[in-house]
Amino acid sequence: MNQAAAEVGVFEAMHTQRAVRRYLPDAVPDELITKVLDAAIRAPSAINGQFARFVVVTDHEKRRRLAELYLEAQQESYNNPSAAGTEWLRGQETGVVEKAAKFAREIGDVPVFIIVCSTQRGVSHSIYPAVQNLLVAARSLGLGTVLTTLHTFRADEVRDVLGIPDDVHIVCGIPMGWPAVPFGPVRRRPLSEVAYWNQWEDHNE
Repeated sequence: MNQAAAEVGVFEAMHTQRAVRRYLPDAVPDELITKVLDAAIRAPSAINGQFARFVVVTDHEKRRRLAELYLEAQQESYNNPSAAGTEWLRGQETGVVEKAAKFAREIGDVPVFIIVCSTQRGVSHSIYPAVQNLLVAARSLGLGTVLTTLHTFRADEVRDVLGIPDDVHIVCGIPMGWPAVPFGPVRRRPLSEVAYWNQWEDHNE
């Protein structure tokens, strides 16, 4: 079993928490999954509603079925980038699309799926702080993750696989495991291009 490296601090975790799409087959200990989830629930939410729910999937057959649904949704959306909700795919680099397609074919090998849900519709703004806590906490423990949303295109089928009630909304999915690739540093636009003091500035002028 792969062992976690020494925990890293929050700033190092945020600066190196890349999207991991290649994983080792090693299982993730339950205590580490619990630790990551415990960090997730500490996030703020509107009116302290704590709407987020987490379904952890380690069962092989259920992971296999979730992987099939993910691949179906990926092939449908990437082959039809004009479909509603997939407009962002237009103009994407070929390499990015190819990596996403390869990951969709291999996602069933990731040892942990976490399906993130909401008990209220229309409050995803109160769910994603918990998601970010989860991603950063996982990185601090040496675990890789990637935020995915394709399972939302197969929400009814995902509910059937996991017994999720019809009035609970699927927000995103997070594969998690020991990374087979190194962490960051992540590539981002420089702060000078995206942050302004006191008023908006057009950096293209």
